[in-house]
Amino acid sequence: MILTVELEKAEHPGVALCFDREGLDLLIAKLETLRNRPDHMHLMTPSWAGDALNEEKEGGERYEIVKSLRLVRVP
Repeated sequence: MILTVELEKAEHPGVALCFDREGLDLLIAKLETLRNRPDHMHLMTPSWAGDALNEEKEGGERYEIVKSLRLVRVP
């Protein structure tokens, strides 16, 4: 499974969300969990005690891995 969040190393950085089919399924499942209630959840890399995000870069050399993603459903 591949699911990474990557921040561009630039003056005005962009964010790359990289995934394969399994990673997309996981992300959709997490978002579906938040659909009906205001709440939040954390997706983290193994080095941050998580298992949802990978630590291997997929977006290229100009990006660096983000180790934690907070999904927030606001009221």
